[in-house]
Amino acid sequence: MDFATFTGLFLGAAAIWYALTSGQVLTAAWNWPSFLLVIGGTAASTFVTFPFEVLKNVPKSFFLTFFPQKKLSPNAVIERLCKLAEIAHIKGIDALPEQLAPQDNHFLKSGVEMLLNEWSEENIKESMERDLESVLERHQEVQKVFATAGGYAPVYGLMGTLIGMLAVLRDLGNTKAMGMGMMVAILTTFYGIVFSNFILLPVAGKLETLSAREILIKQIIMIGVLSIKKDESPLVLRNKAEKYLAEHIRQERIKASAKKE
Repeated sequence: MDFATFTGLFLGAAAIWYALTSGQVLTAAWNWPSFLLVIGGTAASTFVTFPFEVLKNVPKSFFLTFFPQKKLSPNAVIERLCKLAEIAHIKGIDALPEQLAPQDNHFLKSGVEMLLNEWSEENIKESMERDLESVLERHQEVQKVFATAGGYAPVYGLMGTLIGMLAVLRDLGNTKAMGMGMMVAILTTFYGIVFSNFILLPVAGKLETLSAREILIKQIIMIGVLSIKKDESPLVLRNKAEKYLAEHIRQERIKASAKKE
């Protein structure tokens, strides 16, 4: 369970609830036509934008924002790789399969298999980089679905506002009908903003974070597998992996600073 996701949803829902109750409009903040226009319109535009091959991964990815797969930290992965490197250095690569555990990363198991099959360093690197690119591309496609939908939702909120205003102009002499029109106009905008900024865009951001973490782990594993292929000592492997990790952290901080500016 991702504590941050549940905490964020709780705090956001509490803030919205408090604002509605303080304004004494909680019971008036529900309108089926407005809700269906935003949800249905956003879903329709998203389905038109993306192929089914991408959309079928959306439910699973949404679930991962709440219950992400448990993964070792980068430092724990480095320790694991150093242990395998030590075994390979002493007993040879043939001893590695016995040391692999069921919970070990599939990417690591694939790398060990290539080592056992005596793939060249160049072929191992090419295969693992291709795998990384494929995973990153797949992740970015799903992230784009949520980000794009997050852009559509406020537009459908604006569309509801226009529809509501048309209802108001049509019934200028009918106070009750004008009130209903204004209700539709206001609530569709409200739903569009909430749906976009409370669900869709945050999910896209969380998936981007989870993807970056997975790619980093796999890049460290690739460094370790190539180091074992060269029969380098665990100390050399550790230095390479930690140097890469430090550089990655530095680049992330630079990106974060640039976004703030």
